Amino acid sequence: MLSSIKARVIAFYMVVLFLTLSALGVFLYFSLHKIVYNSIDSGLLSRAKALATLVTENDNETEFKFSDDVMWEYNSPKSKSFFQIRRFDGTTLEKSASLRDSELPFQAGKDQTSFKTIFLNGEPTRLINFYVPEDNRHGNKEKTSAVKNKGHGLVIQCAEDIEDRIDLIQSYSIVLSLSIVFIMIISASGSFLIAKKALTPIKEISETIDRISESNLSERVTEKSIPSELKGLAASFNRTFDSLENAFNRQKQFAADASHELRTPLSVIISQGEIALRKERNAGDYKDALTAIVEAARMMSEIVQKLLTIARLGTDKFELKMEDINIGDIVHESVKLLRPLAEQRDIAINISAAETFTFHGDHAALLELFTNLIDNAIKYNIPQGKIDISIRKERDFIETEIRDTGIGISEGDLDRVFDRFYRVDKARSKENGGVGLGLSICNEIVMLHGGRIEIKSKVGEGTNITVYLKGNKDVTQA
Repeated sequence: MLSSIKARVIAFYMVVLFLTLSALGVFLYFSLHKIVYNSIDSGLLSRAKALATLVTENDNETEFKFSDDVMWEYNSPKSKSFFQIRRFDGTTLEKSASLRDSELPFQAGKDQTSFKTIFLNGEPTRLINFYVPEDNRHGNKEKTSAVKNKGHGLVIQCAEDIEDRIDLIQSYSIVLSLSIVFIMIISASGSFLIAKKALTPIKEISETIDRISESNLSERVTEKSIPSELKGLAASFNRTFDSLENAFNRQKQFAADASHELRTPLSVIISQGEIALRKERNAGDYKDALTAIVEAARMMSEIVQKLLTIARLGTDKFELKMEDINIGDIVHESVKLLRPLAEQRDIAINISAAETFTFHGDHAALLELFTNLIDNAIKYNIPQGKIDISIRKERDFIETEIRDTGIGISEGDLDRVFDRFYRVDKARSKENGGVGLGLSICNEIVMLHGGRIEIKSKVGEGTNITVYLKGNKDVTQA
């Protein structure tokens, strides 16, 4: 029952409200009870004292100086005010006509003024026992103990029917209880509406998320009508779905591009094989067919290898084997691997590093990064061109700049050079053996190391690629 947030909020609110109202109700009830009874007791005490001044006793003879003005409220049998005057031993000396044949209860032996509620003829009645020792009435305080022991002195009992007051208190308690119940009902209804209104945006977010599927990844949670407390949650969901949509679109594009790229070498292999098997041929024809098949297989192998590299870099379980690496050593090692290709194309490579910089990264991944970048600078350079590589430190980054004198990249292609299978000049790329995955792999490696790549290029003026590396540890200068 209390599994929902709305039920828990309402239950908590109602329990707190009930306890608060109950405590307030009890306080108000006993406050009224005390006020009413204090008022009654004060009136009874005043009457008892007034009667005490009208009673005198000399030589065991008691005289009552009651006038009609004083006794009018006690004379009627239907009056709700009563009095009775007794001695300390309980002997009744006088009582009001309103008592008729009844008597007020009395307990001998007590000598202190007290109040209590009794039932007189079945009606609730408030009673005061007001003790007046004989020495108090004659001004002889030294005889107090002796008089009490002899049973001298008076007890004036005054009583009043308090049924109407009790009815008032009971009516008040009923009204108070009904008010609490009414407030609880109104509050429960209000809290239900407030909780429902407050949780409506969450329901809308949930419904929007349920509508998002593989075929409907573009829908987003509307943030305008959502309370400020939930806008962060909605924004987080939208960012998450943006990432999912982008990843899904990249995956679809990747699958489409991969199938397209593999289709060409597969078609070459199949067509060359079928042509070779169609009829008897000489050794030269078979050699040409096998050469074409090998070239196509080599292209497929390169594509598959690079696809596996991208998949390996993109997996959550991929872990870099971090170690302290000299960036200059990595660059020199890459140049050494590509030196034969550069000499074959008559490309000069110059490396300038004023200092030695140590970086915390993965040796194999960084070697592949710089090998790919330098390989592109060689392949797309002009005959007898040159490549200048410089390494320097700027703030927290190690900047490795690779500048070539090659054919360059148009401004419209610069934003897409990191896309998978994208080639600026498809004919020239195929001629150089490129499949459009090298720069994509380089970008993945740099991002895994917390860095970035910037490319500046103009057609016919060459390309300038700068790698900014910032590892988990501080960049140090050896």
